[in-house]
Amino acid sequence: MTSYLNKRCNLWHMQKENLKYVSSGKAKDIYENSNDTLIFEFTDRVTAFDGKKKSEYNEKGEITCKIAEYWFKILEKNGIPTHYIECPTPTSMLVKRLDIVPVEVIWRNYMAGSLLRRYLAGDITLPQGVGTEEGSLIPGGMIEFTTKFEAVDRPVATDEIISNGWLSEEEIEYIRDLTKRINDIISQELTSSGIILADFKVEYGRTPDGEIILADEVGTPDGCRFWKKDEFEKGFIASLDKDVFRKNIGDLTVAYRELFNKLQKNNI
Repeated sequence: MTSYLNKRCNLWHMQKENLKYVSSGKAKDIYENSNDTLIFEFTDRVTAFDGKKKSEYNEKGEITCKIAEYWFKILEKNGIPTHYIECPTPTSMLVKRLDIVPVEVIWRNYMAGSLLRRYLAGDITLPQGVGTEEGSLIPGGMIEFTTKFEAVDRPVATDEIISNGWLSEEEIEYIRDLTKRINDIISQELTSSGIILADFKVEYGRTPDGEIILADEVGTPDGCRFWKKDEFEKGFIASLDKDVFRKNIGDLTVAYRELFNKLQKNNI
């Protein structure tokens, strides 16, 4: 098996040299595989604070690729349409080519991150019943939308999304329902792993037929906040996600590997 995987990886790296480079994101390089498909190459890069803080961590790309694949398979099994096709190597993912919706979607189960910062800055009011401390539960969860493809992403209201023609009112409701389902599925899967899903972000895209499906990546510690449940119940937040890098509270590879190992028990 190891010999087969090595041969497949070597073949992929030879093929990649002939693929058309499309673009690079914060943590992935994108190549054109065909008119209908793309290749995502997950890298060891990590950034924070709108790219102001950067670094690389060994094994990060492989771990995030495997975790994304794990969640794509689970979500599709539960009826969530996605652009995932397969992973030809441990760090690459073949996906359907989509017209990406210029809106990122954030689902929040707990008070953390930019939501907390905006509240402390006096920029927003919180939903009724939500505490003002990091880690406060948001009963029923909440959804937010931000811009995509702007120099600095910003929260955006649904009225602006509709007026710009990014999504219709019906499409916003569809995405709202789909994102809530994704949250419910991932949260349920995590119950046996001792992990809390505090929040996550996802992206969507349109197929040539106009269907809106899940795009980019999902369920990785780059785009989610994962907290250890046992520590949380003691009153502490122990992160297994990019906050380790943001807050300088440990080695990112160690945290990502710990998350990966916990998920492995659920048959990654």
